[in-house]
Amino acid sequence: MNTNFDQTRKTLNEKMTENDKFFGLFAELDDSVYSDGAIPKKYKELTGLSISVLSRCEECITYHLKGCIQANATREEMIEAIKMGVIGGGSITYPSARFAFKTMIDLKIID
Repeated sequence: MNTNFDQTRKTLNEKMTENDKFFGLFAELDDSVYSDGAIPKKYKELTGLSISVLSRCEECITYHLKGCIQANATREEMIEAIKMGVIGGGSITYPSARFAFKTMIDLKIID
């Protein structure tokens, strides 16, 4: 799952940027916003995870869970971020929360 997800995402992002510079500029902005600043990267990734659950974006959930791991977020912090997305979005976000938990299992964050 990890290698295929990362490679597919990278390949498609490159293809998008090759076809229109907007996508490269957006990626630079995204990288800048999610880097360490007044708010540490770990908390930005956790916020991204909450927003991803709220917006019901499965690719985003996977991306931000991986970012949380890289930023040394704890399992408990990730679960709280998922709960924040659910509380903000209501029961319609439950499928996204389930997807997040499935992805946490796949990434060996939880058993």
